[in-house]
Amino acid sequence: MTEQRKVDLAIWSAADETRVVEVAGFLESAGFAVHDLDFSTEPPQVILMLPGSGGPQLASTCTKISDAYPHAPAVVYHTAESENAHPAVDDHVFELLPASLALTALPEHILTVLKRWQRFEELKSSAVTLQRLESTMDLVYFDFRPATGTFRPSRQLRRIIGHDAETDAMAPSPLLDCIHTDDRALFAGTLFEAARSGTPFCVQIRLTDANGHQRHFRVRGRAFGALDGGSSSRVFAVCEDTTDHMQRLAEAEARSRIDDLTGLGNRRYFDDCLATALARAKREREQLALLYIDLDRFKLINDTLGHEAGDQLLRVISARLSDVVRVDDVVCLDHDVSSPEARVSRLGGDEFTVLLSGIHGHADAELVASRILKVVAEPVEIQGQLLTPSASLGIAVYPGDGETPNELRKRADAALYAAKGGGGGYRFFTQSMEDGAVRRLSLEHELRGALDREEIELHYQPRIDYRTGEVVGAEALLRWSSPTLGRVHPAEVIRIAEDTGFISELGRWALQHACQEAAYWASAREVPCRLSVNVSPLQFEQGDVFTTVVESLKRAGLPPEMLDLEITESLLLRDDPRIGHSLEELRRMGVRIVLDDFGKGYSALAVLMSQPIDVLKLDRRLIETVAPDGDGSTLLANVIRMARDLSLHPIAEGVSHADQAEFLSSQGCHEMQGFFFSAAIPAQAFREKLELT
Repeated sequence: MTEQRKVDLAIWSAADETRVVEVAGFLESAGFAVHDLDFSTEPPQVILMLPGSGGPQLASTCTKISDAYPHAPAVVYHTAESENAHPAVDDHVFELLPASLALTALPEHILTVLKRWQRFEELKSSAVTLQRLESTMDLVYFDFRPATGTFRPSRQLRRIIGHDAETDAMAPSPLLDCIHTDDRALFAGTLFEAARSGTPFCVQIRLTDANGHQRHFRVRGRAFGALDGGSSSRVFAVCEDTTDHMQRLAEAEARSRIDDLTGLGNRRYFDDCLATALARAKREREQLALLYIDLDRFKLINDTLGHEAGDQLLRVISARLSDVVRVDDVVCLDHDVSSPEARVSRLGGDEFTVLLSGIHGHADAELVASRILKVVAEPVEIQGQLLTPSASLGIAVYPGDGETPNELRKRADAALYAAKGGGGGYRFFTQSMEDGAVRRLSLEHELRGALDREEIELHYQPRIDYRTGEVVGAEALLRWSSPTLGRVHPAEVIRIAEDTGFISELGRWALQHACQEAAYWASAREVPCRLSVNVSPLQFEQGDVFTTVVESLKRAGLPPEMLDLEITESLLLRDDPRIGHSLEELRRMGVRIVLDDFGKGYSALAVLMSQPIDVLKLDRRLIETVAPDGDGSTLLANVIRMARDLSLHPIAEGVSHADQAEFLSSQGCHEMQGFFFSAAIPAQAFREKLELT
């Protein structure tokens, strides 16, 4: 667009200066000459209206612009708020652009508006031109005579509605009968009002053509030739076929409600469905259930196999959810079907929702939840890896758990959090969960000051050599007893510390204090007693583990050979060479690396063979495979044998009875810990157990 051919565009805005600057800047970069609308200046070529919330101000301004600049087209570029709130303004503007229209598409739309406007003006100025255009372009128009109620349609309009009579005047019924019943009264009323007032008009109608196809038309016109009685003698209107345009808008609207990755409804779709379903439930006095679903350990899959693998898993899970909740074959559709209905959405990441309308009670929701968990847990092969996904699920039911969308969302989320905290499965919302959410906020606030207030301490669980009964080591475990919140479960402490970014500081404190305590054992006891400390993967991500270990050992005077660092398999599966380098450096110092919870997660032989590991700590789930009557576990025996074949030292945790200890020792795993020997005890009590006091 050259300087001489720039389109003169004036902007009127209700309030939002930020939007004005953004739109004006983009249009200027696209070659438009943009300025504010000033009713005292010469008329611009086109007027762009940027409403705020819509309402009477928008309507009155449209009228003012129509009166001041009758020969300049006005275009309204809606916001979401004005799109839903504005009164009818079609009579005074040439184009209404939806809020969902991308800013990048605006220049092309404005240029198209100008072309249509120029064509419309030409039609009004010359009947001869109109006849020529009709013969060459098949224009659709009509001439309405209010006095007789008759139409004089163009040949193309006659063909569309299937009216073959060649008479000049046509009764209204052939045209009105083709117009959609919801649009018919508006169309007729608009014509008579235009005849009475002389005001230009624009109205959108749906029309069924002679072939039975529904088409959309934008009808624009005005009245001409005043009669003695004050009414116009005729109303002339051009009908623009907007079927393709409306279809594209409908497709764009549909796409804006669909998740691109999975094809499920997105958050916008979910919000609309929830609002509609709640309104229906209130009207029909029905119940509905909102299910929040979150995949377990999804971040681990993303971190280890990559985002493409994560996306592939999400698509698989989406298809499974769509199948399992299908009721009357209704999933992600707005068909009118008999109750109940089920709709699935993906909110983002690994978060899904299922909305069940017209249920008869908790049992219906429980049935669907059970089916969801079962189908999600079916194995799936992703990039050559066989995975067994699992999910946690929270359920809120209307009206008992809430009567507004926000209440149901919050309470389904609280139930989901409770399910995840409880190890998975599904949970229905209870009031105690909401109290728990408040408690979590209090915990997050209190945790940061707990170290300074000396509320957190370390307990030590003895590790025993079963052959001799000697204490050969101890695992340091966090304990927090808050004066206001009571005793906090260690897993909850770690989870909150990781979520809030406090884990690095907390882990550094634990390592320093544990090393100081272990140094005391070493100075007061001839028999070595190794210290075992857990390290979170997030501490490695923050890159301060190696430095923290070195400083803690040096400050305490503890030999590195007396320290075990316990890590989880999820850390080893991360594709980060810095982690492997840190572990190798620690091993060279003499620190042992312990793979904790083996047998709990995605354990693989390749991990054990390729990573810097010294000790394999067998998870309590493996230990529990030994029956109370002493019947051994083939799986556990094979794991111990495999560890020894790989030159890994096996340690058993969670030993709860003598039969387990006997079996472990018989298979060559002599070092163990668990309640059968001792719970974790305070530092002073552990010193007494070592007979150091």
